[in-house]
Amino acid sequence: MEPNLPATHEETGLVLDTTHDLHVDHVDPQQQVTRQNLRVALLPLAIIAFLVVAFVAAAWTFLAALPPA
Repeated sequence: MEPNLPATHEETGLVLDTTHDLHVDHVDPQQQVTRQNLRVALLPLAIIAFLVVAFVAAAWTFLAALPPA
């Protein structure tokens, strides 16, 4: 009776080298340097800061309008 050995696997690299197959004007996405637009990055922070200041001003106004205790 022949032993039941596991099949052998050929070990190959996980990533194929396809950089030589690309066009001349192709830019590799992993090599690109992305720049974030500063206005887009700060807009949510500005909205949150405005809401906090507006809430504090409204609370201060309502608390100041209360009759003295």
